[in-house]
Amino acid sequence: MGMGNWTVGDCLRMSAARWPGKTILKDHRRSVTYEQLDARVNQVANALGQLGLQKGDTCAFMLYNCMELIEVFYGLARAGIVGVPINFRNASKEIEYLVRHSDSKALVVGEEFLERITPLVGSCIDPDRVLVVGTETAGRKSYHDYLSKASDQAPSVHIDGDHVWYIGYTSGTTDNPKGVPTRHRAILENATQWLVDYGRYGEDDRFMLVMPLFHANAIMCSFLMITVGGTLYLHHSGQFDAEEMLGIIDSEKITITSVVPTMLNLILHLPSQVQDKFRRTSVHTILVASAPLWTTIKEGTLNYFSNTQLFEAYGSTEHQIVTVLKPKYQWEKIRSIGKAITYKEVKLLDDNGDEVPAGQPGELYARGWGIPLREYYKDPEGTAKAYRGDWSTVGDIAVMDAQGFFYLVDRKKDMIISGGENISPSEIENQIAKHPAVREVAVIGQPDEKWGEAVTAVVALREGMEASAEDIKACCEGSLARLVDGTGRDRGEH
Repeated sequence: MGMGNWTVGDCLRMSAARWPGKTILKDHRRSVTYEQLDARVNQVANALGQLGLQKGDTCAFMLYNCMELIEVFYGLARAGIVGVPINFRNASKEIEYLVRHSDSKALVVGEEFLERITPLVGSCIDPDRVLVVGTETAGRKSYHDYLSKASDQAPSVHIDGDHVWYIGYTSGTTDNPKGVPTRHRAILENATQWLVDYGRYGEDDRFMLVMPLFHANAIMCSFLMITVGGTLYLHHSGQFDAEEMLGIIDSEKITITSVVPTMLNLILHLPSQVQDKFRRTSVHTILVASAPLWTTIKEGTLNYFSNTQLFEAYGSTEHQIVTVLKPKYQWEKIRSIGKAITYKEVKLLDDNGDEVPAGQPGELYARGWGIPLREYYKDPEGTAKAYRGDWSTVGDIAVMDAQGFFYLVDRKKDMIISGGENISPSEIENQIAKHPAVREVAVIGQPDEKWGEAVTAVVALREGMEASAEDIKACCEGSLARLVDGTGRDRGEH
């Protein structure tokens, strides 16, 4: 193994030696111990070898969150086969792009998605190398049958920390998704950063995994639990149901979970008699990522989960976790993404590559430990664009205040440019969300002859409540004059 060359597979092996009979995975059907998972992961690695895959080959997989998904992810790690997690919301065309672009030689797929992958079988994937998880395998190889014939002894494959565990594809809104080869070393370095700065995790924790496992965030959370000896409760992720989530938190005494703001919003909009049915004092930590929390959601969450510390983070497929806002700053730094995490540095640059002063928006660049992006897969041009020296960017725009806290303004391509001014949709959304009748809001730019783009708010109201367009505009009056320049950030709004 060599010093510093631990891999993701080693972390599971070491945990299985420490906590053999302890439950690592649990879902609504069954539970699995560390020892059982370790043996199962060996079977996956050996079964993929029997399919003809070798170290360095790629294998795509598309499943809802389930035990098999964890088995596959870790089986690939142990075999040295590169995983390609596919977003289960993708249509056939997008799936085909990912399978072709990643040079995937095999595909593990949930029975729910068979129709979507049928057009690809034969044209870009060998029918003999499709494994189906479920009972309805439609003439294809059954994952469970195939695995049951494989040895549960560790395969003799040598891999080190610089080997790629998986290629994380970014969601391409305007162009094709980009692949980020993510090495074992980057995952272990990130785990260290999470353990130092982002929440607290230990062997007594019961983590509820709600985010789908094609997200860097979910991959990291599950890896942490496996590494520290906790228990991971897998939520199926097919459809988010706020009441169902609260039921699981209560019955499983969940201590920690990672969510996106929309999920908290849905919990807070449940009728109070539903909210009050569930115990939730077991939850000591909630991690929030992917978008800054509206002030109203933050207040509601901290009131409802009264025993909880809230951590917000900013990260990406390319950089993993970059900044974190810790619980003690939640009120004095509203809408902030916090400061750079331990072992990473952040700076904001203008288009010439010069650092911008505090209060001015600039493109966010990061460097340091655990940055997966060394290169975009088969995209040297994209890689060159992302880097300035050893600093790289994913194109997000941020502002830093006088105390060194960062605020995400928006992605470059989300900025609305109206009358030559950069306008940040998230600023306006936060303001409109304060209106008592507003359930959800999204702000977008619409083409406009006079201004180039007109700022347009799409608002969903709470049941039984009313608000006119004039009411919504009125709640922005006074605040939005300063919002327009996108820089008046540190206003201490509450």
